[in-house]
Amino acid sequence: MVIRSCLTIVFDGSFYKAILERHNGKDYSVASVILGSSEPKTSLILKLVNNDYQRFHFHHVTDKTIKISKHVNPKRAQRLANKVMKHQGISTKAQSTLQKQFEEKKKLRKAECSAKKRLSNILRYQKRVAKRRKKHRGH
Repeated sequence: MVIRSCLTIVFDGSFYKAILERHNGKDYSVASVILGSSEPKTSLILKLVNNDYQRFHFHHVTDKTIKISKHVNPKRAQRLANKVMKHQGISTKAQSTLQKQFEEKKKLRKAECSAKKRLSNILRYQKRVAKRRKKHRGH
């Protein structure tokens, strides 16, 4: 099985982000990590890839249209990588996948928050009822 990956560093207006795209067979997955506001050094990027790989939380997408590419000459691959870096940042597929991941996390956060709110309302109501019953118990 061939696993291809692409690491892209993007300046997002105020922060630098590392976006890792991974293709293995029919699966496509994307992860992003915020690196900070200052330009990341090569040593930080190498440390991130070699040691801190577990910081990446991949969002998986199964895609049947991904083609398995043949071996590419290393010089040609380098030329293509430089061309991609000049003309485009993140692929639109990566952007859409990260957007989907963000929306899913947002839904989970909202559901969790509403559940906490319902629970606190129920507890407040029970306290109020208990206080009222204690007050009207009689002597």
